[in-house]
Amino acid sequence: MSRRGVVAKVEAAKLADSFQGALASAIANMDDTTLFALRSELSAIRAVAAGGKDKGLSFSVDAALAAVSRYHTFASEVKGFVVSRDFSKKASLFDVGSIGVLAVENVLTAERKSLFRLLMSGLSEGLAFVASRQYISGSTAVLDALYRTNSAALYDDLWSLASEIRGPLDETTAREVQQGLDGFFTRIADPGVPVDRRVAAIYQMYGILVLVRCADLLKRIRGP
Repeated sequence: MSRRGVVAKVEAAKLADSFQGALASAIANMDDTTLFALRSELSAIRAVAAGGKDKGLSFSVDAALAAVSRYHTFASEVKGFVVSRDFSKKASLFDVGSIGVLAVENVLTAERKSLFRLLMSGLSEGLAFVASRQYISGSTAVLDALYRTNSAALYDDLWSLASEIRGPLDETTAREVQQGLDGFFTRIADPGVPVDRRVAAIYQMYGILVLVRCADLLKRIRGP
């Protein structure tokens, strides 16, 4: 291995503590400040890992950064709409409890197989949370457009994540993933589900995608 590959990996490991702190803050708050800090840490790790021999690490940091960026953009668009329509008091869409299924200690200590289970349990927990809450009043074309443009991409992202953290899937596991994802997206797409709840469900799953991606990256940085 080249010196550049070794240095990149060692230097990336030194960033693990600050990255873990940023991730823990993001789990607790998921606001503009903590998401920006998380993106900042990921960008630093990517810069250090660039050109290194550990392609798995490079892929993982790129995937985590992409997930955080998409989540941040989506959340900002929804929040901007909520504030502009004077629905801020009803914006429980941004309640920290929406991602409570993934406690800090679970995310930061889970093995990769456990992360897969956390992802799958998040699908059912997310539906249960959405069904129990009331969000923004009324159906709007803006929210519907946000839902439609993000749901298909999120579906593909979640499939990719499940395959990567679980490793090669046998038929039984693939069907488990298929049943979980299809069940989630089919239920929120039902005509009887208000568009605000659809958006809330997508918001939650974006958050879970971010957390599992980042937890997986953290394990790669720290190594065995």
